[in-house]
Amino acid sequence: MTETLSEMTENDESIFSSLHCILSPISKATGSATFTLNDSLCTCLLNGPGELRQQQDAINRLQVDITFQARPGSNNTNSTSTKDKLIEQWLETLVHSTVLTEHYPRSQINIVIYEEQNLSGEATILACLCNTLCLTMLDANLPMKYAFAAVPIILHPTKGLLALPKTKDELASTTYFVFVFEITLNETLAMHASGEFDMKTLEQAITIAKPIAGQIFQFYRQELEKRLS
Repeated sequence: MTETLSEMTENDESIFSSLHCILSPISKATGSATFTLNDSLCTCLLNGPGELRQQQDAINRLQVDITFQARPGSNNTNSTSTKDKLIEQWLETLVHSTVLTEHYPRSQINIVIYEEQNLSGEATILACLCNTLCLTMLDANLPMKYAFAAVPIILHPTKGLLALPKTKDELASTTYFVFVFEITLNETLAMHASGEFDMKTLEQAITIAKPIAGQIFQFYRQELEKRLS
């Protein structure tokens, strides 16, 4: 496991080669971004904050309306619809956890996030969605407690724990983790896991993911600096 961690931290260039983004691709939105993580690509747009509709005026807090749209051609089954709703709830929780909501009483923001491409698996696409959302919020200049970054980790049957897994490795795995870290202390903000694992494996996965999150934050800074230059 130590060898896996060492390999990932010594090859920062390979980490950056897995990432790509475009800020403000949708000019009419308050904020927007596209983000690529390996073979997954997402686009997100945000509008607001704006006043709540009249029937919602009694809500004295920021209302977040998130719509997730799976890529065209995805099966429209009840299980898929349920999964989409869970993704929306996961992303909504991240917004409420990071935006300074007291700045926007009786206001709402509307977010639409699209799964443009996903040749990988659930871990990579979920991390891609989280990072696209954060970049969009930064692009919209929302006042945030902290930025966040998501890192996918898989437990490969022969290679062990792998961060930012290649598609073939992810498709060969049945256990994965997605860790979301906040930028101030690089502490875990949220986590999603699937499959069989023990606490030791979980702790090792977090250890591997933390420095990768730091590299993603560095990537954010570089992209924001490009926009401002």
